[in-house]
Amino acid sequence: MTSGEAWSAAFASAGTETARAYDYSMVPQLFEPWARLLLDQAGVGPGDELLDVACGPGTVTQLAAALVGPGGRVTGCDMSPAMLAVARSKPGGGAPVDYVECPADALAVPAGAYDVVTCQQGLQFFADRQHALGEMRRALRPGGRLGVAVWGPIEQSPPFAALAEAIAEVIGEETAARYRNGPWGLGHDDVAVMVRQAGFAEAEAHLRRLPVVFEGGPGHLLRTLAATALAADVAALDEAGRRALTAAIEKTAAPLVEDGAVRSEAAAQLVIATA
Repeated sequence: MTSGEAWSAAFASAGTETARAYDYSMVPQLFEPWARLLLDQAGVGPGDELLDVACGPGTVTQLAAALVGPGGRVTGCDMSPAMLAVARSKPGGGAPVDYVECPADALAVPAGAYDVVTCQQGLQFFADRQHALGEMRRALRPGGRLGVAVWGPIEQSPPFAALAEAIAEVIGEETAARYRNGPWGLGHDDVAVMVRQAGFAEAEAHLRRLPVVFEGGPGHLLRTLAATALAADVAALDEAGRRALTAAIEKTAAPLVEDGAVRSEAAAQLVIATA
């Protein structure tokens, strides 16, 4: 099992408490700004019918519903019951939203039903990425638009590079590699090539950077691990190990700390294509 698949399995089996921790510690700081950028780049507007693949706690889905309005329609798909439960618990607004539990390589949606398909930070976790992209193409109407985002190399997202360095120091390089090769596992790959191989046209990739702030400082970075595939590794640490990890994160993240907060940036590839 690859690191990405291990992360996918961890998300699929996570409980509601873990999904809520993910939503609290990661979404406002990181995923909402990127969701707004992805929807803007995909040209989402009033009346669109949109499918959000690997929707998680509904970050892109909810913002899309507001953009497409009552004349549009939004569907969110994910294989995690807990993530879907968190998404469904959020207040609605704009278009009606349906949430469907299914994997990305077997989307339980009709063919040719959507104007736009989005996938924010999901592709790197799929076991069969080409099949998943083929499913996204199947779901689109002719001329429909695809918007995919995956993190760039972890070195271009300094808070997470600092976290990986601390993990290597305290838990070991093998665990740190599982961290780096999960969310950032496609960082050096040409995602636009994958998209074109799935039958899309005019696929263009752009590396974008956005600021990111973790108001809770290095401790906030530590808390993000509770919503990852490394949660069990961290939970297995004894008190001395946890103190060591906390100290290591404070050291590696120190150059990024200003007024008690971690202030830096994150980088992602955005690929926009046409069916």
